[in-house]
Amino acid sequence: MISEKISGLLTEAGTRQDKSDSEAREKVVSGFTGASELGWVSDCPRRLCLSRLCPEKRKDFDEKTKVRFQEGKKQEYLIREDLLAAGIKLIHPGRLTWPALELTGELDDLVVLDGKEYPIDYKTCSSAMFSKVQRARSKDDLLKSPFIWIRHYPAQLQAYMLMTRKMPSVLFFKDKESGQRHLVDVELDPAYASGLLEGLRYVNECVVKEDPPKAEIKEACNACGFSDHCFPDVVGGASAGELEIVTEETWLMKLKEYQMLLDSGAQKAAKEFDKLDKEIKEEFRGRKVLCGSHLIESKPYFVPFYDVPKEEKEKYLKQREQFRTSIKLAAGAF
Repeated sequence: MISEKISGLLTEAGTRQDKSDSEAREKVVSGFTGASELGWVSDCPRRLCLSRLCPEKRKDFDEKTKVRFQEGKKQEYLIREDLLAAGIKLIHPGRLTWPALELTGELDDLVVLDGKEYPIDYKTCSSAMFSKVQRARSKDDLLKSPFIWIRHYPAQLQAYMLMTRKMPSVLFFKDKESGQRHLVDVELDPAYASGLLEGLRYVNECVVKEDPPKAEIKEACNACGFSDHCFPDVVGGASAGELEIVTEETWLMKLKEYQMLLDSGAQKAAKEFDKLDKEIKEEFRGRKVLCGSHLIESKPYFVPFYDVPKEEKEKYLKQREQFRTSIKLAAGAF
């Protein structure tokens, strides 16, 4: 079939591209921390250490995630075309490195406005996620996001501004489904940037000693490929009752919405809460799960019942007299 042949060729091309991207990343960032990973110094320095000490231990992305990343790369080309069509000059600076801090990164572009150059980085996302980032107006708004990868974007831009010595910078968000865009200016924050760099120095020291920080289960585990290495008892299923880490964006967002309804105090009367509550319980039935900041445990219990054939039940069927009593004001009573 023609459709099957085309699908097969596209799949093979995607696999080759993914391999090429992986080899390119390994070649240029070996022994260095990537700017896109810098935000991890606040969430889990151990993860940055493991990325450099034993990168082979990191669990690879699933096929669905890889396809999503590839689609995001394609969207970045479209963003560039839109900017160029608008008469905006772009300069690709190539790979940036900061040897003293063992930091590297590849800024998407420098955008030239009124003769000055500013770092710009492109981020593509689903419509559901875009609706979240669209509310952000500043670096601080992004840092308050419940989603770890969004909280890491400002750290990445701090690194780019320091390495290029150009500021401020801008994050360009695009909805992959609707094509909507949202831009956020990111200023250099000396105190914030200093904390990031201090954390990176600590990571570098741990790497030299080959002694990463102690493993701790936390929300960040959901977005980390080293969770199986850090916690051997954390598995991808609940067959043995071990803790399972769920990272799907859909369930992360549903649990955030669930918590918002719960915190609002309106959950008892909210139909959406009841629906969401039922959906979550059905999905994680019989499982022990860490999803975002939520730990979900579903354990079986047993209730007695009598499995008696209907004809046998009818032999013992009897009736007894009972009363229903209501109390209310009678019409015209005084």
